[in-house]
Amino acid sequence: MALNNLERYAAVVDRGVFFQTLAVHPGAAHLLARLGGSSQFLADVLRRRPSHLAWLLEPGTLRVWLADDLATDLAQALAPFEAREARMNALRRFKYRHLLRIGARDLLGDADLGTTTAELAHLADACLAEALRAAEAEARRDWGAPRDADGAETGLAVVGMGKLGGEELNYSSDIDLMFVYGADGETAGGPAGRVDTGEYVARVCRDVVAFLEAVTDEGYAFRVDLRLRPEGRMGAIALALERYRAYYRDRGELWERQALLKARVSAGDPAVGARFMDLVREAVYRPGVDARVLPAVRAMKREIDRTLAAKGREATNVKLGRGGIREIEFLVQALQLLYAGDDPWLRERNSLRALFRLTERGYLAPDLGRMLSQAYVHLRTVEHRLQILHEFQTHTLPDDAREVGRLARRVGVPGPPALAARRFLARHRAVTRAVHRAFREFFAAGAVAPRPRVRLPSVMALSATGFKDPERARLNLGLILEGRPLVPYAVHLRAALERLYPTLLDALWKSPAPDEALNQFERLLAAAGPRAGLVELLAGDPDLLVGLVRVCAGGDLLTQLLIAQPELLASLAGPERLLRPKTEREFRAALAPVFAPGTPALERRDTLRRAKQAEELAIVWRYLLDVTSIDGYAREMTALAEATLAAGWLLTLEPLVARHGVPRDAAGRFIPAVLVGMGKLGGRELITGSDLDLFVVFGADGETDGAERIEAHWFYGLAVERLAGTLGDITAAGVAFPVDLRLRPGSKGSGFAASVAALERYYVEHGDLWERQTLTRARLVLGDRALARRVRAALRGLVYGAPLPRASLKEIAEVRRRMERELGRETRGRFHVKYGRGGLVDVEFLAQALQLVHGHDHVEARCPSTAGALRGLAAAGALAPARAARLADDYRFLRRVSAALRLLGARPADTLELAGPMPARAATALGFAARAAFLDAYRERTSAVRAAYAELVEQGPAA
Repeated sequence: MALNNLERYAAVVDRGVFFQTLAVHPGAAHLLARLGGSSQFLADVLRRRPSHLAWLLEPGTLRVWLADDLATDLAQALAPFEAREARMNALRRFKYRHLLRIGARDLLGDADLGTTTAELAHLADACLAEALRAAEAEARRDWGAPRDADGAETGLAVVGMGKLGGEELNYSSDIDLMFVYGADGETAGGPAGRVDTGEYVARVCRDVVAFLEAVTDEGYAFRVDLRLRPEGRMGAIALALERYRAYYRDRGELWERQALLKARVSAGDPAVGARFMDLVREAVYRPGVDARVLPAVRAMKREIDRTLAAKGREATNVKLGRGGIREIEFLVQALQLLYAGDDPWLRERNSLRALFRLTERGYLAPDLGRMLSQAYVHLRTVEHRLQILHEFQTHTLPDDAREVGRLARRVGVPGPPALAARRFLARHRAVTRAVHRAFREFFAAGAVAPRPRVRLPSVMALSATGFKDPERARLNLGLILEGRPLVPYAVHLRAALERLYPTLLDALWKSPAPDEALNQFERLLAAAGPRAGLVELLAGDPDLLVGLVRVCAGGDLLTQLLIAQPELLASLAGPERLLRPKTEREFRAALAPVFAPGTPALERRDTLRRAKQAEELAIVWRYLLDVTSIDGYAREMTALAEATLAAGWLLTLEPLVARHGVPRDAAGRFIPAVLVGMGKLGGRELITGSDLDLFVVFGADGETDGAERIEAHWFYGLAVERLAGTLGDITAAGVAFPVDLRLRPGSKGSGFAASVAALERYYVEHGDLWERQTLTRARLVLGDRALARRVRAALRGLVYGAPLPRASLKEIAEVRRRMERELGRETRGRFHVKYGRGGLVDVEFLAQALQLVHGHDHVEARCPSTAGALRGLAAAGALAPARAARLADDYRFLRRVSAALRLLGARPADTLELAGPMPARAATALGFAARAAFLDAYRERTSAVRAAYAELVEQGPAA
């Protein structure tokens, strides 16, 4: 076949030029062999248009073409033509040229299934948009613009359904469409008079279908199927938005809700399309679990099976047959109908991506999700190789053994045709059997067969093993084993719970706080609900289960995050994520999915939050399991914050640059900016719950070069203000990092960004001592390197340009007293770890005060971290080495207490209420044998810190 097609191609071209092309271009022969040996219809396309070979061999052709690329290329292809017939022919040539490109990449292995099907769908979108444009132009010319009852112009949108909507189109798919317009009314009027808007839209829709389906000299573009519209063949070809809403509310069947899972606006008015998608979400995704879903989907599949059995194709139809594509799709769609009302992350049109999300969220066990995904890729690849041969809409394996062998070779099975056929059929049968087993178990009717119950430990046994409230513990264990009703794969869930149970008991008995660990673990499993995959994950990974029990015992904040988003637990699977700390570069790589092409802005922000939370969970996990120290924990959190800042800064700048352009100075040079970290961010001392203190400095004054020009200071002011929202706004996915801009130069009443000159001017002319003191922790965290050097030099001069007079230490001490009084608010029954007497701020103020005194003469004292500053001050002779080491050790202890209180959910943060359970819980988390031992250690260390602070700051350092 390949040789025959090669000869046929050579017969219609200049053989000398052709052979020269084969000799010069290394990929030409392989490309022609793959095309000619796998697809007769693509080989015929190439023979009819021989020049396409040169186009395919151009460097920029065999790549992913985005929707905008296709639209531009189609516009260029149509530009020379005005007549309708000529433009229809040009559109078909465009379609087959790109089918040739997409098929070539697919057959060469340069594109995976998802990329291929998405490009086929985008190709259809481009053709639809042109068909709609042509149809609307003619209708407007005759009748004028369509209007609603109030006289406002109304639009028309084309909604892709089925594989078009899911961006998973085949080479020979029909395209399933629905048409929706804004509202009923009357057209504005034209040479043919006025008509109802509904009649106008109906004509446009019929014209769109004719434009695509008509057979011209170049063939047809697409077959169109309109049967998924309300009332099917008997219904109107298009409906207004409110009529769709009323239909789905009052008369919509479950199968119609199922079909709408794939709905996507493919062309037309974006505003009408967006309103239709809002309507779809209301109709499809309903809160709670609908018990009708499983029987209804089971009944639909039974009807399909009955039809295929009558035709004798039950085993050979890769789409509708036993263990075929439709069984995977029905399983995915049933899970979405059941649970996507409460879990928006499952609202995914594409089957392969939906399988990933269902597995990621735990609704499918990891092994099952992986098997179904691989099976789907296999089945869809087989379907593609069947259809790419002659562009026939076929889904059935051939009966002839030789044809099966050729199909196997096209799928990629090696060996002679007979051997390839045997290997392919064995693989195909294994896939379909596994898929059908999963489908049958999911949709199995009837109650789960009773199993022998696992015995619960007695109250006496639980009491003897450390539970303070054994009756509640026994109740919680019973709830865990009982599981929940209406879950997928209930038999597997019960078995997984029983496998998990012994390891859970062992981990609880070894836990320092078994009651708290069990309470939180039960809450977590209850929140996981139908996500049996998470239970199987824990049952199969004892180390992960033991770690989770420790987290439940020592971290309310973390447990609450897992309860809100149980799927984050899956991100911890694999010891490599838990045993080795990450660098900022690795965190940046982990956040890269935020910038996936085509992702909407709001989804990018949520993706950033989810990715950050998954990474933070692993960081805290390492800390609680003693893989890292408090210093390592803080370094990792700071590296994650910097990676998140970099991602958030890009997300913030993108729309600003699109609207205003980039800032430039008077000479036209780009004006860069840097982000300066302050406080815990500057000192690399962040922990869970920390704010990001920062400000932005830009190079010089100027203005942007875009359509809406603004001054550079306003541009960067907007950028940093919106950065605070990008990272700190609360969305359904939570918060990335709260951003605090109060330490910026000028603070309240000033802009959010300053030039280098304005920065220096402010601190010289208006800056208070406390502001100079905050700059001891300033560190450049992001931005232009050359500008960073300028800003670093400017900050160094402002902070260390002259030594602080000892008399000025009184001012620092007064600020500290006010903080202790107004923010610490300690009493006999309440300690404040940060602002209280001998707390974290005592050590920080001591170090910063001594830095201001000695940093001018001693470079080694200029470290932004508190521990580093203490070491540097000791090296400079400003602190005795033993005292510096003791202060650093006390500071580390206080940071551990602060981290424990935050992870345990103390409110307000850093507050230790002596009358409540928090001291005992903190003592357990920090490894103390008893509450009293912890409080004694706390009092001893804070007293030592306060004594050192009083001697060195309040009384002033010795000369």
